[in-house]
Amino acid sequence: MKSHTVPKKLLEQFAYHDATTSSPRLWRYEKGRAPFGKARPKGATVVAGHFADPRNPAREHEIEQRLAREIQEPVNEFIEMLRFETFVLSPAHIRKLTAYISLLFTRSRARQVATEDHVQIKIESMRKLLENEDQLSQIAAKWTIDLIEDGQKLDKPVPVEEVIARLTEAIDQHLLDDQVQHDYSGAVERMMTQLDPLMADGAWGFVRTTPNEPFVIGDAPVIPWERTSGNRLRYGIGFARPNVEVVFPVSPTACIHILPAVNRTSQPIIPSTQDINKAQAAFAVSTDSPMF
Repeated sequence: MKSHTVPKKLLEQFAYHDATTSSPRLWRYEKGRAPFGKARPKGATVVAGHFADPRNPAREHEIEQRLAREIQEPVNEFIEMLRFETFVLSPAHIRKLTAYISLLFTRSRARQVATEDHVQIKIESMRKLLENEDQLSQIAAKWTIDLIEDGQKLDKPVPVEEVIARLTEAIDQHLLDDQVQHDYSGAVERMMTQLDPLMADGAWGFVRTTPNEPFVIGDAPVIPWERTSGNRLRYGIGFARPNVEVVFPVSPTACIHILPAVNRTSQPIIPSTQDINKAQAAFAVSTDSPMF
């Protein structure tokens, strides 16, 4: 099925009314192509099989339904109001937006591409664990204790050989061709059950601009960054990283600016429109994704 990496309702905030079709349209900018002024919000960021799980055919549909019901619809109720300077974010708004922003970051094509690196890191970690006899023994002991506490009767402790067999099986599983997509769909599903406390408890505000100098939005619209001592922006860092900031354009004239509740060693600077648009372009170019 065709899945959306960016929700249609969000893209509509950046659309103009096309008199010819009497419907919303977007200006689309993409690497190596001329600007296209007739992109439809409904299909602008559709990717076939984006949330598909090769090992569970029903999972993609379930993810799409849950994303719409649990994450998007609660935000859609007020997303059009975010462009107004008189709109004030309540704690309830922030909780809904925290889930929405976290999923937007996870469901992007850039995050999907990064899953391959994550799988390789897991394989490398398991291989190193196989070489560490002390850690293998500790895992076997932990499994033994867990089984006893679960009420199971054991004749002997869990042997280290069983730990080795399980790890070897897991490595073989992660080497399969469909592991990356399986991992990615699982990551999206898990994110729907987690609320990032550092983001939810952070400082939320807006950066505003004028229609003559609008914000753009890319296929990976949620950008975490750190401003260095030299006033340079380091993109793509983790949401728990010290000094991290998160920017998320929600209309051509409004961008949410979040300071997650992390350790800070420098005074944050309100980002400029150019800062935000450059970040959107950097993430779009890195995956050949569009901007609007």
